[in-house]
Amino acid sequence: MEEKDLKEESNKKNGTQKEKKINFFKKKEIWISVIIGLVLGAAIIYLLGILGIPGLGHETIMTFKGGRITSNEIYNEMEKYFPISYVLELADKEILNDMYKLTDEQKQEINEEANSILNMYETYYGYTEENFLEENGFKTKDEFIEYMELDYKRNLYCIDYFKTLIPEEDINNYYNDNVYGEINTKHILVKTSDTVTEEQALATANEILVKLKNGANFDDVADEYKDKVTTENVDFDNFTEDSLAEAYVEASKKLEKDKYTTKAVKTDYGYHIIYCINKADKPTLEDVENDIVEVLGKNLESEDQYIRYKALIKLREDKKLKFSNKDLKEEYDKYCEQVNSSTDTNTNASAAE
Repeated sequence: MEEKDLKEESNKKNGTQKEKKINFFKKKEIWISVIIGLVLGAAIIYLLGILGIPGLGHETIMTFKGGRITSNEIYNEMEKYFPISYVLELADKEILNDMYKLTDEQKQEINEEANSILNMYETYYGYTEENFLEENGFKTKDEFIEYMELDYKRNLYCIDYFKTLIPEEDINNYYNDNVYGEINTKHILVKTSDTVTEEQALATANEILVKLKNGANFDDVADEYKDKVTTENVDFDNFTEDSLAEAYVEASKKLEKDKYTTKAVKTDYGYHIIYCINKADKPTLEDVENDIVEVLGKNLESEDQYIRYKALIKLREDKKLKFSNKDLKEEYDKYCEQVNSSTDTNTNASAAE
């Protein structure tokens, strides 16, 4: 049994992998136009009109602390965007690039996530990389990754915003009660199937346990029963455990290094005998604070599904974002007013994601 099989047990409860199709990679700011009625019309025609093209030059469209956006910057790529959406993307990119410098590790994480998304679309929907990029408004994979980096930085800001709303005591309590180091395990699984009943699988698992209790080596026993069992290494920590079978996680937490479960652990797949290879030391609060805030932030999002949009509005306010163009300012003011007055958590926000 592979690690992904354990993870699929959780996926059964929340829908299949195929239902996880991602639809928020349109080249636009986190936008809820369908929900709040900001239908902007044909972007290029509208933008040509309000900016008086030709003769754009370098007219300042909006300013913020430390920079500005010119009409020329908008025109260079305006065929891909609704105008207000694109200018906000430009502003956020400039603001957030100044606030957050990504490490090589973070960039690698983003690249891996991008590849994972492309692979998922190919596997489940038959998209080629070119199909995916074209449908979502990206000319190249580098452009897609650039947007992923912007989305990553927006998330970093939202986490910082959540920190201002979540009591420090809650963060400390979560750290004390839930955080532990990475756990490295391996297991022997006796699967149940149409030809192997639960009773038969449990009997085989108990047979293996007797051999282990009599001093047999874990790997040797796994090899001895290789025609009846599946073996695999499974590594996890408190921030990945939700994707694994709960019974497997809980049993692993109780094990000391170089110890195995003395009773077979039942999951939907059969009976596991789990061996703890290693347990890492508990990370510092500083190292995991963002992860904790992101977990606790889900409670804030359940109370107000627009909270991330409101966070970005606050970011722009803090950076003194101002529109020199009257039409863009009116569109943005309308957007802010409707977002800030929206708290209905039952409204479908799929178009905004």
